[in-house]
Amino acid sequence: MKEQVKLIYSDGTVEMKRKGITVLELLKTVDPSKQIVGVRINGEIVSYTYEIMDDCEVKFITLSDRNGLKIYTKGLQYVYIVAVKLLFGDEAIVRIKHSIDKAIYSEIEMKKKLTKELVGKIKSKMKEIISADYMFNRISCNRLDAYEYCKELGENEKSLNYKYMSNDFVTMYELLGEYNYFYYLMPISTGVLTRFDLTYAEPNGVVISYPIDNAVPKYIPSPKVINAFKEYENELAKMNVYYAGDINKIVVEGGINDFIQSNELLYDSRIYRIADKVKKDKNIKAILISGPSSSGKTTTSKKLSLVLKTMGISSLVVSTDDYYVNRVDSPKNEDGEYEFESIEALDYQLFNSHIKDLLSGKEVLMPKYNFITGEKEYKGSGVKLDENQVLIIEGLHAINDSLTSSIPKEKKIKIYISPFNPVSLDRHNHISTTDMRLLRRMIRDNAHRGYNADMTMDKWKKMRKSEEMYVYPYQRKADYIINTSLAYEIGVIRTYAEPLLYSVSPDSPNYEEALRMLDFLKGFINIPDTWVPKTSVLREFIGGSYFEQ
Repeated sequence: MKEQVKLIYSDGTVEMKRKGITVLELLKTVDPSKQIVGVRINGEIVSYTYEIMDDCEVKFITLSDRNGLKIYTKGLQYVYIVAVKLLFGDEAIVRIKHSIDKAIYSEIEMKKKLTKELVGKIKSKMKEIISADYMFNRISCNRLDAYEYCKELGENEKSLNYKYMSNDFVTMYELLGEYNYFYYLMPISTGVLTRFDLTYAEPNGVVISYPIDNAVPKYIPSPKVINAFKEYENELAKMNVYYAGDINKIVVEGGINDFIQSNELLYDSRIYRIADKVKKDKNIKAILISGPSSSGKTTTSKKLSLVLKTMGISSLVVSTDDYYVNRVDSPKNEDGEYEFESIEALDYQLFNSHIKDLLSGKEVLMPKYNFITGEKEYKGSGVKLDENQVLIIEGLHAINDSLTSSIPKEKKIKIYISPFNPVSLDRHNHISTTDMRLLRRMIRDNAHRGYNADMTMDKWKKMRKSEEMYVYPYQRKADYIINTSLAYEIGVIRTYAEPLLYSVSPDSPNYEEALRMLDFLKGFINIPDTWVPKTSVLREFIGGSYFEQ
């Protein structure tokens, strides 16, 4: 009988181990400084109790892995929740609200006032739990048992999630006697979560920072972003919508059409507010609209143009995408691939020259970029900006002053847009803005470029790095923020995204990421796109938009 198994590691080294060795036993033989948060056996992430019975390929998951970072942050949130519970008992309710610039924003609801000192105590308690190196115990339980457990705790939104789930069994985790459900895996133990920080955000907020590129970045407040979340959250609260289960209830009770139209009106009202400011300020000649990929820049700019028209203000919409340098001249990254997200990928000198001429009343023949040939094309006749006409400039770098140096500061306003969805799955499982943008992009890429989910996810990883360098640093320089999220959209997106995610092969490096997104999509009942208006920003991704050329 074979007594040993051969382990083939990702660096090519081979090791013989006792047959039946558990992942936990294996990790005890590894240098702890590597901070391994998970283990893949033959491409699949397994639990620490998994017994290795056959020869296999082993890959350790660390923070350099996107999935590793997800595992780390989920574990950190769980330790944070447990620490608050141990310190304040049932009088404190933790709500994980949303992601915010390399951190997670949360709120603690309790009778006593949250202070910087109390946040310091929470941080100290977390360090105690981490130092003790407790295991995250994974438990599979009946869905109905989980439903009853959450009802007893008064976590009604979680019990509502279980009510609408199709799964017979759910995976919960236990830490220090506290049971919870998360839409992703936990680390092996608390001991790996040594790098983090907590920042108090008045009046009852706590920002959880985690390591990026081996260092925990200092949190820089983004009040306009937080306000964008809170504004929509307050609007939804008036409709008694806080969590996924509330939207599912609306679907089940037949009220989804009204809910869709209400959300569309809320989105439109944000655009009307900007248009009203432009109408009142006669100095403004340019409206700059920027935001990360799949935020809805095209629809927002064209919708704003229509709203301005109703106010008697004519506009000219210009896309910075038409000013890409010819592809052969595009900058390249360290891998030798074209870096399209860099501002150097734009012919911004030509752009500034054209904008300056337009503002001077001159006629300009503007280019149209051909994404197939990779070259600018000049066709048709030139355009001229009338005296009372305003420019609407949309693009990834639109609020970067380098791109619009020809426009005086007092004559332009900067708008940053992104889908800031405040609807969480439950109080401890928020929905990442990045995930929402990725799903939007995945659907659009498939429809317009023929990409499968794998191709989009591969490109997304590289694009995210570029956004960190070229987009996010400028969001704080925006004069206004427009939230392009629609609370109902996840139910519609589920219908389009699920087949794409299911097509990701188990041997793909994107497989766990696909499973994670499938898992949280299951928290929402499918919503048909029948009632989604043609002018909705969601149509920019699912198709059928009034604004499609």
